[in-house]
Amino acid sequence: EYIRSVYFNKLETLRFNSSVGKFVGFTKQGQKDADYWNEQDNYLYMMRNKKSICQYHIQMGYDNVLTKSG
Repeated sequence: EYIRSVYFNKLETLRFNSSVGKFVGFTKQGQKDADYWNEQDNYLYMMRNKKSICQYHIQMGYDNVLTKSG
């Protein structure tokens, strides 16, 4: 599961969850932003694509963090 959250003044305003497959807004501005991003078909396709987002970031984290610890 891939989750991307946007915060403003320590308040979560917007979240993308790959299980839901769309952006959800938690504030008035977050709802406006979610509506905008949910209309961007190409961007939503990219965010939903497990191989290009999740697996890429897992490998990057492994290469840059786990191999350098302890």
